[in-house]
Amino acid sequence: MVVNNFICVFVSILLTFFSLQALKVMRAKGVEKTLWKPVLASSVFFLIGSFLSLFNELGEKSTEALEALHHVLWLIGLAILLYGVFTYLTMLKRIGSAKS
Repeated sequence: MVVNNFICVFVSILLTFFSLQALKVMRAKGVEKTLWKPVLASSVFFLIGSFLSLFNELGEKSTEALEALHHVLWLIGLAILLYGVFTYLTMLKRIGSAKS
C-alpha cells in the first residue's frame, strides 16, 4: 500500500503542476472558462488526501480518522472534477448547437 500511496502522491503532484501550467498558458492566450480550474482544485484535494494516507501508513499507529479524512478528500476531489467535466460538456454542447 505504501507504493500505491507514493504513486498517488506523484501523480497528484504532476496533475497539479500541469494544471497550473495549462492555466498560465490559457490566461496568456485570453481563455477564461476552462476545465483546468476544477482539475487544479481536484488535484489539490487528491494530493492532500494522498499525503494523509501516506503519513497514516508510515506512522507508527494507523488512525481511522486519517483514513476517513483521506477518503473524504478524495471524494471532494472527484466531485469537483465531475462538476468541471459536466460544465465543460454542457459548454461544448452549446457551442455545437450554435454552429448548427
